[in-house]
Amino acid sequence: MTVEIPRPPLKGKKVLVTGIANEHSIAYGCAKAFRELEAELAITYLNEKSKSYVEPLAEQLEAPIFM
Repeated sequence: MTVEIPRPPLKGKKVLVTGIANEHSIAYGCAKAFRELEAELAITYLNEKSKSYVEPLAEQLEAPIFM
């Protein structure tokens, strides 16, 4: 028996995602899921060192970055 969990559309909702370190981060997985549900994303990063990892992921998600 397979149970499908309903996934409500998030179109028009704004989501701030923090904690993305790289493409393996749980936060990145959440951001991808929010984007698939049509939410508008904004992403933050911890410091200059993490910026080079987070910036390309934000571009893939079509999300602006805020420090």
